[in-house]
Amino acid sequence: MEETKKIIAEKTTKAEAVKSVVVVEEEEASRQAAEVKEIKDKADTELNQALPELEVAVKKVEAIDPGAFYSLKAIKKPSPSCVAVFKICCMFLLPNDKPPKQKGDAAESDPEGYWALSLQKFLSSPKDFLKSLVHYDRDNIPDALIKKVVPLVEQEVMSEERIKNASKDLLPVRVWVKAMIKYHEVLKIVNPMKETARVMKEKLDVVLSALAEKQRMVREINEELDGLNAEGARLVAQAKKLNDDIDDCNKKLVRAEKMIGGLEGEKVRWTETVADLTHQKEMLIGDCLVAAGMISYSGPFTAVYRESLETNWRTNIKKFGIKVTQGITMKKVLGNDVTIR
Repeated sequence: MEETKKIIAEKTTKAEAVKSVVVVEEEEASRQAAEVKEIKDKADTELNQALPELEVAVKKVEAIDPGAFYSLKAIKKPSPSCVAVFKICCMFLLPNDKPPKQKGDAAESDPEGYWALSLQKFLSSPKDFLKSLVHYDRDNIPDALIKKVVPLVEQEVMSEERIKNASKDLLPVRVWVKAMIKYHEVLKIVNPMKETARVMKEKLDVVLSALAEKQRMVREINEELDGLNAEGARLVAQAKKLNDDIDDCNKKLVRAEKMIGGLEGEKVRWTETVADLTHQKEMLIGDCLVAAGMISYSGPFTAVYRESLETNWRTNIKKFGIKVTQGITMKKVLGNDVTIR
């Protein structure tokens, strides 16, 4: 027992030393986790400012009737606002396509050829064009593209009033363009924050991994201490239990002897009961016939006449080879002696 106490003291000292280190590292991990959360929350807040505008733009584009764009195909001389809108769409959706050179009257309204390119790529299938707007990869818009688009959006031909006069169906497209610009501007703020949070999270994971290892060491030492303490307590309890078991066994032996003596008398009673029930089972059909007959037919008659009926039925039942209890009556079959008294 003394050896066990010495081991417990050594293990306790070791556990306290590790615990002191763990406390310091837990505080540092909590601080870093708070910093990561603060940066992430700030990034989410910034992003959430742009998302509602983006969702509105997408819903407006989804609500456009593709059939409305088929009428645009028939326009021979598009307005500057129509050309401006589709030029920006080409810059977003067709960055690698070169617009065809225009000649004659076509060059007057579409000098750069973006209207012609839109007729080929967009207005030939308006439904696919609208889908491409909805599913555009907005998270990877090049900075160079935004720098080109922003001055175009700020021109008078891209004003809401001018576009509405040209074609009200193009207004949702204008909203989509402005939402893409806003979303990109927000991402320029948010992405560096996310990257910082990612790097800090990686460092935090290293700290948490080391912390988890030390916490594991503390748990193992504590488990070992618990085991040693439990073993000491077990030895003490075992001695007490052995004494208690001896005392309990002696008491059980006394009770067992008394029970055996009592069961000897019960055996005789149970044997008699089984024999009596077996006899009653053999007589059950005949006895029930007597009781059933009395219930069915003897109601209007006197007690003397009823007794004679029962005697007569017992005699005739026996003639048919049916066993019946000697002197059985309806009262004995259906009555209860305690209730009758």
